[in-house]
Formats: sequence, structure tokens, C-alpha cells
Amino acid sequence: MRSLIQEAFLLFQKNKFKDSLEICLKILKNDHNNYDANNLIGVIYFKTKKFNESAIYLKKVIQINPNKLEAYNNYSLALCQTKNYNEALKSWNKAIDVNPQYAEAYFNIANVYSTLKDYPKSIENYNKAIEKKKNYKEAYNNLGSLYAELNEHDKAIEIFKKAILIKPVHFNEYNNLANVYYQFKEYNKAIENYNIAINLNPNFALGYYNRAKSLEAVNKKNDAISDYNKAITLQSNFSAAYKNLGNLYMELKILDKSIYNHQQSLKINPNISYLPGTILQAKCGLSDWNHFEKDKEILEKSIINGKKTADPFPVILIYDSPFLQRKVTDMFVQNKFEKSKKFSFKRNTNKKIRIGYYSSDFHNHATMYLMANLFELHDKTKFEIYAFSFGPDDNSEIRERVVKTFDKFFDVKFKTTKEIVHISRELNLDIAIDLKGFTNNNRFDLFVERCAPIQISYLGFPGTTASDCIDYLIADKILIPEECKSYYSENIIYLPNSYQVNDSNPKLSKKIFTKKDYNLPEKSFIFCCFNHNYKILPDMFETWLRILSKVKNSVIWLLIDNDIAKNNLRKILTSRNINPDRLIFANRVSHSEHLARLGLADLFLDTFPCNAHTTASDAIRSNLPIITLKGKSFASRVASSLLTSVGLEQLITETDEDYEKLAIKIAEDKTFYNDIKKKLKKNVINMSLFDTKLFTKNIETAYEEVHKNLLENKKPKSLIIN
Repeated sequence: MRSLIQEAFLLFQKNKFKDSLEICLKILKNDHNNYDANNLIGVIYFKTKKFNESAIYLKKVIQINPNKLEAYNNYSLALCQTKNYNEALKSWNKAIDVNPQYAEAYFNIANVYSTLKDYPKSIENYNKAIEKKKNYKEAYNNLGSLYAELNEHDKAIEIFKKAILIKPVHFNEYNNLANVYYQFKEYNKAIENYNIAINLNPNFALGYYNRAKSLEAVNKKNDAISDYNKAITLQSNFSAAYKNLGNLYMELKILDKSIYNHQQSLKINPNISYLPGTILQAKCGLSDWNHFEKDKEILEKSIINGKKTADPFPVILIYDSPFLQRKVTDMFVQNKFEKSKKFSFKRNTNKKIRIGYYSSDFHNHATMYLMANLFELHDKTKFEIYAFSFGPDDNSEIRERVVKTFDKFFDVKFKTTKEIVHISRELNLDIAIDLKGFTNNNRFDLFVERCAPIQISYLGFPGTTASDCIDYLIADKILIPEECKSYYSENIIYLPNSYQVNDSNPKLSKKIFTKKDYNLPEKSFIFCCFNHNYKILPDMFETWLRILSKVKNSVIWLLIDNDIAKNNLRKILTSRNINPDRLIFANRVSHSEHLARLGLADLFLDTFPCNAHTTASDAIRSNLPIITLKGKSFASRVASSLLTSVGLEQLITETDEDYEKLAIKIAEDKTFYNDIKKKLKKNVINMSLFDTKLFTKNIETAYEEVHKNLLENKKPKSLIIN
């Protein structure tokens, strides 16, 4: 019998499980209670993932010899694979009864409690395992990981450092420690520890990937690109590395490389979330419209079918559909965030209403050019205002200007969600204003955790957040008509006139520009569009080409970020027998110079479905008429809101045909054009769009109304400010 068992073990070691199993079963025919044969069968079934059968035999092993610790352990592990955790815990506790010093039992019990999310018992048992076995690295590492998951970063760091002191040191332990520093936004310390991990194992693909993320966070973009590429070289199927590299190239506006890496990520993992929408947005940024309609149709169907193929922003750019925008945002929020945290805020004792503004754009950014004057004009006898900046400090004039306006300006870019929420609550804020929504570099997680009892979405994101953590959305009656309110999760604060704040006295360049400075023909009619080129979609561009064809002595002046898009657009003109030189491209300049050069153009052609926002008000301020196509969604009605506020509803159209006819009429009918220019110049001075004092008064009235509603313990409700 002994020789048969030895033969079975040898076959098992050679992974010949079937042959080994046959011998063991033969042994059991003559000796039902043979310990070794029952044990080996249990292990073979475990190895071949037949966990129920494994548990049957391993339970018998314990019955044969109830003093064997290994038998309890194996049986419990098999039970865990069948998710029979209660029986597994009973078995390990019996093993501890046999030997109270059995550290492995405590370790495995802790793992089970962690799986069951009973974290106090998990921590207790990891500590018992360490108590019984002083240098138990696995227990230290698992305990450290658990503390990290619980966002108890200091404890996680303490535990991981203890694990590293135990020889031999493994590269993954430094990676674990670095991960906690990364979570804690201590990026330089994270990089130091990733460096050690990579030095210990130069082929550690995950180490390069993790270090790349930290390098990105400290703005070392080129080094991050190098590390992502190294990770991919070491692990060719590293989907997440391709995805992050694509995201980084997107941020750097190197869109062809962004598309390539995102496509590689999808090839490896077709189920990776949100990339198809991002790829389509990047293609629009290159004016690469091959298969656009087909890609658009596929993406729409996938969203309707509940697939996570786009985040909210590309959908706002590409579809004029409040339904589709609400659908995709609902899915995004449910997938990315937990339900809004309930928090009992202190009863209001503030003498003034305290407002926090949260953004990554407190620098040279369109949002600040719109909002700076509002911050300056806030009534400081009634309001205290605080800034929470999680973006770069670019040392710009606008940054310096807005910093001075706040009661306190918090630079929180290297603080965790928990820390920022803590600061917000300690300030006893009444209202938190999210200026980002789901645009780039947002921190929507702050609002899920609740910074203030009233939370409002404003300006940055032209749509619903579809979240129970945002109580109000600031809009106007043009942006969200009554029939569209059901597509918004928020209560709507309807401001009079336009929802968009503007600066009454922006800084203007003293330079005087001529058409020659921008290669513009002296005697041609200058159409222009200074929107992001990813907003220019093929249908609207076809309309522009028809306008060009009919207005013979005309050109279009566009702000295009990349040579690929320029070449693609020129090719389209050539294919339509239109001289490609009739497209003239502008570069980015300072905001003051941009406002000055706008006077060289004759008519701003708006995009659809995502309109001009800041670029529209810049045009209007510069006495440059803008025509727009009004759609159904928030983003497709912004220019209509602005034009209505300056009394130029005649420049709002509702069909492609009317848009085309209006552009041609303005270009060809000088009397009509001059009348519009006169009206625009007069109304910019006399109407409300650039009256920041009036806007500030209106939005402060809204703040007072929602605050009063809170004090009266009433639920948030939509309101109209007159």
C-alpha cells in the first residue's frame, strides 16, 4: 500500500492528476480510511477546481485525524472556493483549538473577514497572526493593503514599512508602500519607492506603470510617457498602460497617438470602459470623419443598450439629445461613484453665507475670464467666499487676480478627497459650487462625499450630473425649457437673462491688429469660428462649405490645434473644388489679444450640437455677430441664451437650411449686416450680458433663496430669479 501511495504522489508531482487519482481510488477500495489517499484526492480535486468534491474528501481527512493542522487548512480553503465562509471559519477555529499558536489559521480567517467586508475582525485576526508569527510578511502586507483600502493611509504606511524590514525584501513590498503614498497624493515619496521596486526588479511592468501615474501627477509628462512605454514593452497585453498613455496623449493634444493607444487598449480588452466615446472625440479633434456616422450610430446604440462605451463629455459634443446625455451620465455616475454620503451638518451659526467654489481652473482658463469679476463683486457684508483649487498655479495675471478676491484661497491639488471634505466641513460652508462637472481634471468625488449641505453645479459642465449629490443646476429659460426639465436630476435655478456670467471690464490688448498680421485677405468677407476644433462636426462643416461656395469672395478663419486636422480639412475643400487657401488657421494667443483680433472677422459661425460658450460671449463683446443653430440640449442652446440676452434673437436659427441662408444674407446684404452690427454695439452696452453687477446680484439672490429654504428644513426645489 505504501508503494502505491508513493507512486500516486510522484504522478501528482508530475501533474498527472488523472493517473494519480485512479491509484488513490484503488487504495480506498481496500482501505476507506486511508489518510494519505483521501488527502491526496482532496488536493487533486482542489487543483482541478472541483471544490465541492475536494471539500468532501478533505473533511473525511479531518475525521480520520483531527489533530492535523494542514487538513483543517486545506478543507477551509476548499470551502472558501465554494463561498461557504461560515463553515470555513468554523474549521479554522477548530484548528486553533488544536494549536492556539497556528498563525496561518488567523491569517486565513482575516482574509475571509476581509472578503466579507467585516474589517474590524479582519484587522483583529491579522494582528493575531503577526502576534503568533513575528516575521509574518504576508500578514503585514495584507494588513497594510486593508488599511490602504480603508483610506487609513498612516497606518498602511506604518505596516508596509514593517514588512520591508523583514528579510528577504520583495520588490512588490516597495510597490505596495508607494501605492499608499500615491493614494495619499505624496507623489514624490511614491516615486522614490517605485524607483526601489524597479531597481530590485528591472522587469517589473506594473512598477513602471505605477511610477508613470505619479510622474504624471507631478507634471513630468515625458518621463511618464517613457514609463508607460516601458511597461508595454515588458507586458505587451497591458491594456491599462495603453489606456493611460492614450489619456496622457489626449491631454497633450497629440491626438493621433492618443487614438492609437486607446485602440490598442480596446483590442486587448474589448470591455474596457468609456474608450469608444473618447476615441470618437479625438477623431473629431483631428477632423478625421472617416466612418463618423457609422461610429456615431454604433456608440448611440451601445449607450441605449446600457454599455459603458462613453463618458458624458463626448456625448455632449456629438449628440443633440437630452435623453442620451441623461442616459450616459446616469450609467457613468452609477459605475464611478457611490451614492451621495449622508452627513449631518452643524446647525447654521454663520453671520454670513459661506460659499466654496471648487475648480481646477483657477489659472489662465476660460472659466476664470468669465468669473473673476463675479468673485470681486460678491457682497462681502453678506457672503464669505472660499476657493478650493485642485489645478496648477501658472503664475498668470488672472491667477493672481482671483486669489486676492477670496476670504481664503486653498490650494488643494495634493490633498486627498477626505482632507478637502474635512476642510470644507470645518469651515462650516453653507453652499459648495462645482465649476467642473465631468470635464477634465474634475474632483466630483468631493461632492459625493458632501462638502456642504447645499451643492450646486455651475458653468463648467453643460448638462446634468445625474447625481443625488448635486442639489441645484444654474441655468436659464433658454437653456432648459420646461419640456426638458425631466432630463435633469437637479433642481433648476433659473436666472433672468443668460445663465453665463461675464466680466464687465476685461483686460484688452493695446495692440492694434491688421488683417495682414493674420494672413487675412483685405477685401474678403471673413467668416470665423474659434471653438475647439473637436466641436466642428462633418454636418456643420458641410454647411460652411456650401456657404463658402455661395459667398464667392469669402474665407473661413479657424482656430485649429494640430496639423493633421488642418490637412484633413484642406483635403475636403480640394475634393469639393474649393480653393483650400480659403481656410485660414489661427494660433492661440493671450485672451486680451484674442479679444482684439476678433474685430478683424465679419461673422462668427457657431458649431452644433456643442455651441460656443466663452468664445461666443467674446465675439459678442467684440461687436462680432454670431449665428447659431438652436437644438434641444443644454450645450446646443448656449449661444441662443447669449444672443437673447443682447436682443439678437434674429441670429438664432433652428434648421441647417435657415442657418445657411442667414449666413449668406449677412455676407451679401450690407445694409442688413450693418443694421445687425449697430444693434449689437448698442445692446452690448445697454443690455445685461456684460453687466456683472446685475448678474452678481441675481446669483446672490439665488444663493440666499436656497439657503433660506435649507434653514426652513424644506427640500430643494427649482426656483426662478426675477
